[in-house]
Amino acid sequence: MPMTQQDIRQHYERDWKAKSDAAGDAEALRYSSEIEDMVMYGAYEQLIADLNMKANGGRILDVGSGAGRWVRFFLDRYEPRFLMGIDFAASSIELLNRWHPTTADVELDFRQADITEPGVELGGPFDLINVANVLFHIPENDLYARAVGNLARLVSQHGYIVTTEFLPRTTMRTQWMLVRSRYEFEAVVNLAGLRIVDVRAFSFFANDPMGLDGPDDGVRALFNKVQAGIRSVFESNPNEQTRRFFVGFLTDIERAALAFARERIADQDLPSQKLVVLKRG
Repeated sequence: MPMTQQDIRQHYERDWKAKSDAAGDAEALRYSSEIEDMVMYGAYEQLIADLNMKANGGRILDVGSGAGRWVRFFLDRYEPRFLMGIDFAASSIELLNRWHPTTADVELDFRQADITEPGVELGGPFDLINVANVLFHIPENDLYARAVGNLARLVSQHGYIVTTEFLPRTTMRTQWMLVRSRYEFEAVVNLAGLRIVDVRAFSFFANDPMGLDGPDDGVRALFNKVQAGIRSVFESNPNEQTRRFFVGFLTDIERAALAFARERIADQDLPSQKLVVLKRG
């Protein structure tokens, strides 16, 4: 049965606590594919540079911080003046405070907050709002529209919102997600006073190919077969040198496939997740 937002919240209350309790260091909190990270982080850095986003010296809001993936991304690569991380799960905030204590270089603030709450107050405006892998986990349409409206209210006049989306041509419902079509997504965004200013695809095989329309057979079955092969390689416990080779090799394949496809197809039509940039106006 498809999950509601409340179901998802309850899952992550348990999951983030278990992950934090089991971790020996911040690296042990990783839950994403290392290959996806290498491709996606490079694409995000290029996006920040191309649009001159205020990642250095600015105020950044990370929505749905979870285990701190994006907190670490910004702290490792940039020097924001202020970085706030929010999550609707209390266990996430406990994890973030444990593994990312405030330093003299960056003011950090971690709060339990739900971006779907009416008029949620976070002390904006923010120069950059990161909302990765969050919006499609809000299946209720009224809560979804409210979340986008809150993001529009919290971003500064010249700031940017970066979200991860699939942008398929048809809306898809899975157990965990309601992946809205590009048309539904843009309609909600525009209603909130925002517009799409950039779209960057960032992976083929390192993430579930939800960007492909249709059931889990045919073309999707071929993608799933490749993903199963990748998992098999890493589950075979190769030595560190071999593992590093495969990470680098598979990352190069992702980048080559993206570059080849990008010469022929618009990013929004590529069968992958995308970084989607929103701005006021």
